[in-house]
Amino acid sequence: MNKRDWKILGALACASALTTSTALVLENYSSLGSETVRADTKSVSSRSYGVDVASYQSSDISGMAQAGGQFAIVKVSEGTNYQNPKAAAQITSAINNNMMPMAYHFATFGANSTAAVAEANYAIASAKAMGLPSGSYIACDWETGQGNVVTAGKIASANAILAFMQKIKAAGYQPLLYSGAYLLRNNIDTSVILSAFPSSLWVASYATTGRIDTADFNYFPSMDGVAIWQFTDNWRGLSVDGNITLLPLSYNSTTTQAPVTNTSDLNQQAKPSNNTTTTSSSNVVKTTKTVMHKSYIYDQNGSRVGNSAISAYTQVTVLGGFVQINGKRYYKIGDNQYINLSNVDGSKRTLTHNSYVYNNQGLRVYSVGKLYAGQSLTTYGSSFNIAGKSYYRIGKNRYVKVANF
Repeated sequence: MNKRDWKILGALACASALTTSTALVLENYSSLGSETVRADTKSVSSRSYGVDVASYQSSDISGMAQAGGQFAIVKVSEGTNYQNPKAAAQITSAINNNMMPMAYHFATFGANSTAAVAEANYAIASAKAMGLPSGSYIACDWETGQGNVVTAGKIASANAILAFMQKIKAAGYQPLLYSGAYLLRNNIDTSVILSAFPSSLWVASYATTGRIDTADFNYFPSMDGVAIWQFTDNWRGLSVDGNITLLPLSYNSTTTQAPVTNTSDLNQQAKPSNNTTTTSSSNVVKTTKTVMHKSYIYDQNGSRVGNSAISAYTQVTVLGGFVQINGKRYYKIGDNQYINLSNVDGSKRTLTHNSYVYNNQGLRVYSVGKLYAGQSLTTYGSSFNIAGKSYYRIGKNRYVKVANF
């Protein structure tokens, strides 16, 4: 992938947004050296690591397989006049090293659907010429750079991307859409994409710059329809983009689209014994987060379920990304059970006045220095009344006056 400033900005935003501790149940890697890769070039399970490569990387990607990579997404083309000269060798190397091969095309069509179809045809021809197996995945890499216009409107951009993806599907491959979290949220109407191709997003968002060996889902950019998360541009010190699958991916002569989570199965597997725990589920991303503000339970229609509530500082298991109900964002925590996202992840606010930090008694916390106007803080849920004044919670037993925002 082309290295773009929006990834770095996304990384900095992620790093600054998390002001409270959250935890994730992840695989425990005792060693990051050579690993034995499962000998299967046609499928990968959820939470599998992989790479994406272009002409910047070597034709021989065996070292990435030895580091634990189980799939490789190879750049095959760009626009309608560029093919990666190393693509054929990289795809062959992936297969020879028991990595599932996939491909991507760097888009330059912006919001032009006619140009999108032409680029799709070029990508298909390139992928076939480079030896990508029929039925595998071809991603549309839609981001800034190389003249690709990303500001022509969310719907127009989505329609052009959809035209590209539909051509990919018609040719017998499975389409994906790659972009950064910011562009996916602000420049593309992803509902258009996901209604046609569920679970087809490949999102880039970095927790920090520099080397990252394992994905930290505390920094996962929660959104619907994600199949693959690109979480670093320097995976395990190999100077290659690192990715992790959120769903099982596979191809054969009959597959036509990325696997879609079965909602009824998910509900059955994720039924909680209480409001804050869920059983194990292998086909959905599960993240343990800390509730930072008392949270009532809502159903799938956004209606509050009695007076059931989760206390602040309680950990909950979040199933998948956020869901939007009646214009508000929620996290699913169980069978038809949802909590307000702002009570967990908080909301960004900017100070308009210098401010001190207080505890839940309204007493100043001197161990925390003065906060200055213009500083951005994460606040959790609605305001609190402490000793007759309104405060926002910014951390555990830490508050700032509402009047200072």
